[in-house]
Amino acid sequence: MEYLKLIRINNWVKNLFIFIPLFFSSELLNPDKFILTLFGSIGFSFVTSFVYIINDIFDIDFDKNHPDKKYRPIPSGIISIRKSIIIGLLLFFIGLTTLWFTSFYSFLITIFYFILNVSYSYKLKHVPIIDFVVISIGFVIRILIGGVIGEIELSQWIIVMVFLLSLFLAITKRRDDVYQFEVKDKVNRKVVDKYTVEFMDKIITIVSSVLIVSYLLFITSEDVVMRYSTNSLLITFIFVLIGVFRYNQITYVYNKSGSPIKILFKDRFLQIILFCWTLTFFVIIYLNQFINE
Repeated sequence: MEYLKLIRINNWVKNLFIFIPLFFSSELLNPDKFILTLFGSIGFSFVTSFVYIINDIFDIDFDKNHPDKKYRPIPSGIISIRKSIIIGLLLFFIGLTTLWFTSFYSFLITIFYFILNVSYSYKLKHVPIIDFVVISIGFVIRILIGGVIGEIELSQWIIVMVFLLSLFLAITKRRDDVYQFEVKDKVNRKVVDKYTVEFMDKIITIVSSVLIVSYLLFITSEDVVMRYSTNSLLITFIFVLIGVFRYNQITYVYNKSGSPIKILFKDRFLQIILFCWTLTFFVIIYLNQFINE
C-alpha cells in the first residue's frame, strides 16, 4: 500500500486527459486508437510517478511539517530515498520504452514534460505565478500526447479549455496552501508568502469567469456546430456552470481545495455533475455520428 502511495497511483487519473483528443474527435470507440492511447497513457503514468518521487525528495523538509503531506512514504521515512529513486528510475524507463513504441513524438513530448517538471520541483515551484502556470502546461502536454498518439489534429479551443481548467484547479490548490499559511499558520513554502488569500481569490474569480465564457464560446462556435452537425451541445453548459460553482463553494466556503484528486473521489455532487456532462456530451456527438452514418 505504501508503494502505491509513493508512486501516487491515484494521481494517474490526471492522465485521462490523454484521452480527450479521442473523445472530442469522435474516435473514442475506435478500438485501434483507443488501445494505442491506453498504452501511451500507462507509459506516461509511469513517468509521472517518477516525477512525483523527485518532487517528494525535493520537498521532504517542507512535507515533514505539512499537516497532510507528512504522512507520505518519503517524508515519513517509511520508504527510504534510495529505494524510492530505484523504483522511480525503473518506472521511468519502462514508461519511456512504452511511449517509444507507441509513438516517437509522444516519447519526445514526454521527455520535455519530464525536464519541465524536474525544473518545477527544483526551482519553478518557488516562482510566484509561474508555479501554477507550469502545472497547467503539464495538462496541455497530456492532450498533445493524446493527439500525436491518435494522429488527431487538436483544435485551438481544446487547448485553451484544458489550459484554463487546469489553471483554475492549480490556483485553487495553491490558494489552500496560502490559506493554511496565512490563517492557520500550518504551511510554509517559499512561494506561499508571495501570495495572499485575497489575491488568490481575485485571480480565481478571473480564471473561472474566463473558463465559463470560453466554454460557452466553444460549444456555440461555428466550427464546433459544423463538426458535430448540431447545436445541442449548449445543453452541456449548465453542467459546466454548476461544476464551477460547486468547486468555488469547496474553495471559498469549506476551504478544502488542497487536493483536486481527493475532491474528485469524495465529492458526490461533483461526481454527478461530471458524469452528467460526460454522458450528455457523449450521447450528443456519438449518437449524432451514428445517425449521420
